[in-house]
Amino acid sequence: MMRGVVFVLLFWGNLTRASQDLPERDTLELCSSLVTLNSAWDVDELGNIIIVEANQLKKYDPKGNLLFTQSIKNVGKITKLDARNPMKILFFSEDQQLVGVLDNSLTFQGESFDLSTYGLSYVQAFSSSFQNNKFWVYDQDNSKLELLSTNNKQSVKVENLKSLLGFNEVTQLIEESNFLYLFDKTKGIYKLDNYGNLVDFIAIQTGSYISVEKNIIYVLCGNEIQAYSEKESTPLVLSLPNQDIVQFKKQGAYFYFLEKNKLSKFSFKK
Repeated sequence: MMRGVVFVLLFWGNLTRASQDLPERDTLELCSSLVTLNSAWDVDELGNIIIVEANQLKKYDPKGNLLFTQSIKNVGKITKLDARNPMKILFFSEDQQLVGVLDNSLTFQGESFDLSTYGLSYVQAFSSSFQNNKFWVYDQDNSKLELLSTNNKQSVKVENLKSLLGFNEVTQLIEESNFLYLFDKTKGIYKLDNYGNLVDFIAIQTGSYISVEKNIIYVLCGNEIQAYSEKESTPLVLSLPNQDIVQFKKQGAYFYFLEKNKLSKFSFKK
């Protein structure tokens, strides 16, 4: 365990170690790695890895074999991929302020969605939704959270969210299991329902990145990941394989770790 890290949590109910979902600490082993200088990436539910590299989109199968390559044109720098639906992958370009749709071969589908047409000023955080043809965006300038749809029918809008919740800046937005998680590195994690109402709050002072799966929250904290569920009060702590990890995702039996020039897949030892 890393020394000298203070990890303070105020949470909903009694969050506890997910003993049935995770093994004991220090049980990760490397499965494969991809050398990549990417700005955005995701893993779909089939275990396929999609990354943005230079001016190309690339898709790899679970064994690391390249399946598809697609050139990127006229969409600016893609800063976020969301492959929740492997047949309809969403991408977000922060500098162009647009959201677009890719199919499972990374082919662009239809028009891109110009977020300025929705009255949004500067969106930084984005997440697809389990609700069909919908996605979440947070407008940092106007402190506005919206659930939009690809058929241009607006669904949910929450104004003055910053004043209501008291955060500084939303750095991640994740919908999981009918809840929406907003992460502010300086404050913590805000758990909202699908109407944008606050359900619970976790105060975190040292987390830098989160992943959520099946109501378990994984927080990158220094060279550890701390995992919390809603069952008991003791978190599971996993030591990371190295100290250069900047992003990660927990999906099924695997962790995916992004470093400066490498994306690695780890499994739990049996």
